[in-house]
Order: sequence, then structure tokens, then C-alpha cells
Amino acid sequence: MHFHLPKPLHGWREFAGEVGIIVIGVLIALGAEQAIEAIHQRSEVEQTRAALDAELAHNLAAFDYRLSLEPCSQSRLNELQSIVDRQRYAVAALRHDPVSPLTINLEFAMWDAATGEGRSLIPLQAKLQYAKLYDIFRHYENLRNHESDAWAQLADLDFHSQLSAEDAKQAKVTIKRLRRIDQLIRPFASFIEGSAAPLRIRPEPDINAPAEAVMRKNRAGFCSPLI
Repeated sequence: MHFHLPKPLHGWREFAGEVGIIVIGVLIALGAEQAIEAIHQRSEVEQTRAALDAELAHNLAAFDYRLSLEPCSQSRLNELQSIVDRQRYAVAALRHDPVSPLTINLEFAMWDAATGEGRSLIPLQAKLQYAKLYDIFRHYENLRNHESDAWAQLADLDFHSQLSAEDAKQAKVTIKRLRRIDQLIRPFASFIEGSAAPLRIRPEPDINAPAEAVMRKNRAGFCSPLI
């Protein structure tokens, strides 16, 4: 039994040419689709990194602001220590009430939200650098919260009158605690700077005008002498 393959209408050569055109068209379409996808991925990575960079620039500025309060913090703790020590003999005449220093909250929303393709496609080395820097900031934020609580405890005490023995004891404990926190915060500067440098991120404050006015007023009150 013999089988006869159907012949193309215009011959095998033209048929092969038509098939070739179809194959080339499919390849071009696939290549174009891949190119579009690559452009889309590159754009998503760039947008993700831009958002992360902006968030980290804010955090760097927030940390720098806290560091700028260091001299005022040391002076205020020394003053409060002196006031508590002298209260056994006389109540100090304070120029104004002690105030807790306001610091700028850190932000983590972009990093927490960037769990999709934009974050996964970031080059591994850069992604590890981002993760390291955010980890450092989370540790610092935890320390900053403890510091804020401690300053609030001191601000709640009435230093215009003689403290009770219990309040005086608590004040000394809290002052010692704040000095320890100061010692722990300083090393963060080198860790943060070293982790931000490879990413080429610089501090960029983004505080609005009303908030900046409040911060300026608080700083003036925190840095001015009590006695």
C-alpha cells in the first residue's frame, strides 16, 4: 500500500518559506514580549528601590537629628542628677519644667510592603545591604522607644518641690538607664553609615513646616538650662 503526502498548493519551496515567516513572526513576538517584560521588571525594581531609598533617607535624617541632641541630653542628665542629689538639702529653683525630647519616628512601611517582584528582583548584594540597614534601624527604633519612655518618666516628676524618697530613687535609676542608652546609641552611627554608604543613600529630612516648628520649640526647651 502506498501513501501519498499532499503537496502544497504552490510547491514545497514556497511552503517552507511561509512556515519560516510564521516561525520568525512567532520568535519576534516572543522576543518583543520578553523585552517588554524585562522593561517592566526593570521599571518595577527602579521604583521599588527609589521608594526604599526615600524611606531610608528619612530614617537617616531622623537618626542624625537624635545624634544632634546628644550634648543637650548629657547636660540635661547632669542637671537632673545634681537636682536630685541636692534635694536632701534644698529644692532647686528651676527656670522651666523639664521636657522630654521629641525625636522623629522611623519608617518601615515601604520595606514591609515591597515583598513582591520589585523586591525579589533587586540584585542580591543590594538586597542584603537593604536588609542589613533596615535591621539596624529596627534595633535603634526599639532603643529609641525605651529612651522615650524613660524621659517621659523623668518629665512626670515634680522637680519644683522636694521629691519623695521613692521618687528620688526612681529618678536616679532612670537617669542611669538613660546614660546607658546614650552609650548604646552612639555605636549605631558607624553601623548605619557603613551600611548606607554602599547604597549611596544620604539623609533627607521630610518634616513638614508645622512639625518642624514643634521640633524646634521642643529642642529649645530641652537644650536650655534648668538651673
